[in-house]
Amino acid sequence: MHEMSVALEIGSIVARELAKRPGCRLTGLGVVVGAFSGVQIDTLEFCLEVVMAERYDGVVCEVKPEPGTAQCLQCGRRFQVSRAPFECPTCGMPALGVDGGDSLQVSYLEVE
Repeated sequence: MHEMSVALEIGSIVARELAKRPGCRLTGLGVVVGAFSGVQIDTLEFCLEVVMAERYDGVVCEVKPEPGTAQCLQCGRRFQVSRAPFECPTCGMPALGVDGGDSLQVSYLEVE
């Protein structure tokens, strides 16, 4: 389960940022997970809850999925995709390639 190592690294990122703000208390954390990042959101949510509860009591973690974008080869429509096959919702034709959806990032920290 590599999601635990991802959660631990997010915890390290949070610790480094909080060290720059002495006296602040973490109250919220946002993470964006791309559909093609190789990270399972539900597993990461669980791991983050464990890691953050151990280090920062009461922090609220928000994990948001980020889809990729594909473009239809037939009609040219751009549309969001979160898993293969990449078929156009307008004409049903296949799309070539996907842009985005591969990120994994801390999107925000809420502190008081």
